[in-house]
Amino acid sequence: MKRVVLDTNVTISAFFWKGPPRSVFDLARTGKITMLVSKDMEIEFIRVLGYSKFGVSPKEIVPFMKSLRSRAELVEVQTKLSIIQADPTDNVFLECAVDGKADYIISGDKHLLDMGTYSGIAILKAKDFLVKEGYLSESNPS
Repeated sequence: MKRVVLDTNVTISAFFWKGPPRSVFDLARTGKITMLVSKDMEIEFIRVLGYSKFGVSPKEIVPFMKSLRSRAELVEVQTKLSIIQADPTDNVFLECAVDGKADYIISGDKHLLDMGTYSGIAILKAKDFLVKEGYLSESNPS
């Protein structure tokens, strides 16, 4: 089973909208892939969910976190990286992927996507992951 790390923007997109990020999250929800998460990733997720543009109150964040945690494998991160200087918070996804032995990091973040791979872990947009793994045909417009 493929092991994947979803970055914050993919995870939030999966919760709020339809499209490839939701499709990837649904694969984790149904047990077709293993979603990996770390405590630092959860902290980042809570921080971003708190942005006013999402209109989520602190009390409403708890169900999001329970949903995320119930569908993910918690990785105890030992590795500390400083690879991405332009946005150091992105390093938490690399750390989780390395220590969780991920096959993919699924991201919409330019800093991560520009890397292409890290330590043998492919970094792809959600749609590209779905196509590569055969869950979506390239001609499908979603």
